[in-house]
Amino acid sequence: MSTMPSNDHFLDAFFSVPNTTWPNREGSHPSATYLERFLGALDERGEAPLVLPRKDSGWPTACAYIVCWTPSHAARMRTLIYAAVAQNWAEFDGRLARLRADDPIDAAVLAAFGASTTYVLRPPTPSAQQGMFTALNRLVSTLEHRPPRISRIVRPVGRLLRDFETSLAAGQAATSLELLEDIERTGGISHENIAFLRIRRLGQLGEDDEILQDAALPTVVLTEPPRMVREAILAAWYRASTRDRPDSAELVDRMRAYPADIALLVDGSLVMTDSADAWAAAAIVALARGDASLADGLLGNEVEAPKALRGLLDEVARKSRHPSPYAAPAEERSRATEAESPESEPVAEMEATDTKPAVNSWLSWLASLHSDHADSPEVDLAATWPAPGEVDAELATAIDELPDSAATRLFAGLGAIIDCDEYAKPAWRTSEALIRRHLVGDSLTPSDLGAISALMAIFLRGGPNVDAYRDVLDYLTDKDFRGRWASVATAPAAIDIADLVVTSPSADRTVQQSFVSTALDSLHAQRHRLTEADRVLGELATSDVDLQWDWSIDTDTDTENEAESEANGFPESILLYSLETAVLARAKAAVERLYPGVHVSVSSAKVGNDTLRDQTRRARLIVLATRRATHAATGFIQAHAREARIAYADGCGSGSMMRAIEKGLRFTDE
Repeated sequence: MSTMPSNDHFLDAFFSVPNTTWPNREGSHPSATYLERFLGALDERGEAPLVLPRKDSGWPTACAYIVCWTPSHAARMRTLIYAAVAQNWAEFDGRLARLRADDPIDAAVLAAFGASTTYVLRPPTPSAQQGMFTALNRLVSTLEHRPPRISRIVRPVGRLLRDFETSLAAGQAATSLELLEDIERTGGISHENIAFLRIRRLGQLGEDDEILQDAALPTVVLTEPPRMVREAILAAWYRASTRDRPDSAELVDRMRAYPADIALLVDGSLVMTDSADAWAAAAIVALARGDASLADGLLGNEVEAPKALRGLLDEVARKSRHPSPYAAPAEERSRATEAESPESEPVAEMEATDTKPAVNSWLSWLASLHSDHADSPEVDLAATWPAPGEVDAELATAIDELPDSAATRLFAGLGAIIDCDEYAKPAWRTSEALIRRHLVGDSLTPSDLGAISALMAIFLRGGPNVDAYRDVLDYLTDKDFRGRWASVATAPAAIDIADLVVTSPSADRTVQQSFVSTALDSLHAQRHRLTEADRVLGELATSDVDLQWDWSIDTDTDTENEAESEANGFPESILLYSLETAVLARAKAAVERLYPGVHVSVSSAKVGNDTLRDQTRRARLIVLATRRATHAATGFIQAHAREARIAYADGCGSGSMMRAIEKGLRFTDE
């Protein structure tokens, strides 16, 4: 076995402390002969990846670093690795490892191969470890004689942006991060817009400290960012600044002293925000400025806010001698603006005749999609339109009437449609039309699967009639479409969708049972490849529709004893958070069955309260299913989480939440 000097340097670093698998790379050590089989890939750098073991002192098993040569090579390896080891030997969800620069082993890989090239597999038991490395050996043997592929198909940045918006609206934390990283690598978008996307995502996760520590923040506040970005920054500042419960005067001082001039983010458009924390930050700005008009406008917003702050605003607003333009209805403000600038009116009218029709509603946007040059709806603007549920039937008809050539333009606005759907008045007909459109597309990416789950949640929450219920479920289980979402490779998404159907009101019990049977049949047949949590969820779902399927698999006694021993290290209390109460109930039942010693609290509160604060402070693990940030209490939870580990579901259903719970428990135990 021979390696180039640069390879030797890398291997010396990788097998250094704390990695104990090959101490000092001694030639007489048993690992020297065993690893020769894998290290040949380092010289060839062909299609086979480099497989390296790592086991630190105290670890029960060795993990496997699967190092690829480029990000495109890593993308090709994803499905092959899944087929080789997933569920049989180690959990693998297809995500690249986030290597840490402060870890010496991770740092060695980053220095030699860069980011976005490496997967890390962690077998749960010694017997699984042996099986995993045997399977990886077979994979390397199969690939080592295959010629390397050098072509790389780069996804257009427009498609990446579309998928990012969709995954964000569907609550896919990990998928949205991967897409954001892809957008940065692909280029074609300014640094400011990258920062906008990053802050929006962090705001949805409630990552206040990450937002406030972002190096781009001082620049972002000067660039007139979109309203959702401004609300995310202001809400993060307010929550972070009120952790020690200062009074309003102290908050004003802190606003003035803050390094980034975030007061520049506040203008009249913020008076109608539905984020209580962003409203409170805008109120502090109004107090700092003594801005009576802004104060008056904020008082017209009925968002839940501290009474003391409203009282102070009222004092400032009384100083105003004229009615506030912010408090007036939108049409009155529009007439007032036109009256103040009569000279600009003819110019605006002339310009309007030379441009495409204005897009000022969901229906007008759909009408614009008949043109090849239609734009996706701006999220800030779409949020001001009547919710899709207000014109549900008309929207569904308009979607059905769109030509196939408009599908790409339609899906560019899918994230905005999901994000703007009102919980109390779901646009179920629109969701039905979009699900049908989705399934006939060329491929289903992870963000597409997340979108279908989110659309199904809207559809079922709307209480569709019997005919629509049958049509959608029959369409999803059609033999031409079922294999694209109901398979072991997409198990979390398949369980998300099937369990949504089970836990939602049924318009036809027979159709419901038939759907679950068809959707989960392939998963049940290959249940030995599923995680234990997936099998438990499958059993709960099928038993709820009177399907007495056996989801158990044969396991050896040693594996059961090791799993029971590991459970002793799990946290005593965990908190599950989602706006979907049925998902919480299902996940709670699964956790209590899998980990009977763990106390599970659940919450679907849209705003922080004393109960949620107590639950958060007691929890040692918190799992969040994040969707609309302004309609959720994720920021409040983050602010009171103390030392708890926080994990995020990569979707809105029970399968996605259980994957996050399992991952969170595993890392908490370590």
